[in-house]
Amino acid sequence: MANTLIVEQLEKLREKAKKLEKTAIILSVISFPFYMWLFYTAMIRKEDMSGIFIAKMAFVAAVLAAATFGLLWMVIVKHTYDKFNEIFKAEYVIQTIGSINGFEDLKYYQKNGFSWDEVRNAAVVACGDKKYFESEDLLFGIYDNIRFKISDVCTKKIVHRNKKNRIKEIFSGQIICLFQFDDIKLSSGHLQIFEKEFLSNMSGWKAEHEIHTENETFNSRFAVYASDEHNAYYILTPQRMEKIISFADAVNGQVSIVFIDDKLFVAVKRDSMFDANIDEPVANQTTKIKEDANFIQKAKEILVEQ
Repeated sequence: MANTLIVEQLEKLREKAKKLEKTAIILSVISFPFYMWLFYTAMIRKEDMSGIFIAKMAFVAAVLAAATFGLLWMVIVKHTYDKFNEIFKAEYVIQTIGSINGFEDLKYYQKNGFSWDEVRNAAVVACGDKKYFESEDLLFGIYDNIRFKISDVCTKKIVHRNKKNRIKEIFSGQIICLFQFDDIKLSSGHLQIFEKEFLSNMSGWKAEHEIHTENETFNSRFAVYASDEHNAYYILTPQRMEKIISFADAVNGQVSIVFIDDKLFVAVKRDSMFDANIDEPVANQTTKIKEDANFIQKAKEILVEQ
């Protein structure tokens, strides 16, 4: 389990961030009557001070108070929370996952992640425009003798509408890559398995052949594309299809899976993993960390046919 000194250090940072957040909340609450007073003094000579007009003033004041909280959080809370979150992931998360049987040689890199080229070549999600691609919070290690790396990934693209350009998010979630495994079937080229909900808006380019298996339950839920049809049936055994269904049932998010050569890529649209929570004592966040680590364990199970 995690070192006691690390827990104590994290608790001090968490309490500091919590106090600063409370200060931001109090100041934001105080700002509401202040904004109301400003509006009232500015409009005191206006004849039509109806109930509807006052309600509108209250709404605008509430919006400004919320904006004030956001500004204060960025100015006085964010730095402390970021430091707390970084140490939480680099120390506490690593030590907690390392205590789970099968995990070893874990490393965490806050600013690193998958490259745009890796995501494009894997074709596990639409990679979007390289300029707006983001990936960070890379966790690298070994689970049950298989190497893995997992990272938050966000892909975006430029959308042209009404003669204006805007940035649209395509995918935001986690991608895991399992690699360097022995005695497990290797894929000859791309074999892509998209949950059909995922396929509608987040999938990238697709391999040439659309595959239909003999498992109707699997077919109704997933769309399969392969660069080689024989390879698809070689990889998608009845046991593996059941594993994929079980995996999709277990994770909270839309799923995309790609086998390519000696790698397995899995993408899930979901919130960031392993983030620290300032509202809960550090020691109480162990369960959530282990639940997130279970995502890695379940992804590995896809490789096992038995």
